[in-house]
Amino acid sequence: MQDQERLRNKSGADRLGFALLLKFVEVEARFPEDAGEIPVPAVSYVAQQVRVPAEEWAAYDWSGRAIKRHRMAIRGAFGFRECIEEDQAQLGEWLAVELCGVELNRDRLAEAVVARCRKDRLEPPAPGQMTRSAPSRSGSARPRWVGCRRRPGPGWTT
Repeated sequence: MQDQERLRNKSGADRLGFALLLKFVEVEARFPEDAGEIPVPAVSYVAQQVRVPAEEWAAYDWSGRAIKRHRMAIRGAFGFRECIEEDQAQLGEWLAVELCGVELNRDRLAEAVVARCRKDRLEPPAPGQMTRSAPSRSGSARPRWVGCRRRPGPGWTT
């Protein structure tokens, strides 16, 4: 019922887009990087639930004001806040000090970051938003976080 209330003042592509983002965050604990990340069967199912043609999904604006408002409302619904530069620095320091010396598996490092973000009630970075820089001149392999809104490329790179 609470989800229906959140959809009350939305129609068409905005209604479907909001509903899909809401469900994606509920399942994945992060926002999708693009429309293609949401499976077609999920789009069809949610479209039926919110009584909007599935074709409307193609009209959802991924760069406009509506998606910014939708993301803000969804963060609020789940009690998360947006990752800011200070959070990125703290996550990078935590990763460098606590994990990089003992864990080499990139997938497990990424899972640890997501778990830490959930614990801290932060919107976790999407997989394409994390990167690990090459060792610095001092020889340490300190992670570097790219802005939460930018996508440097898929996964972790060295």
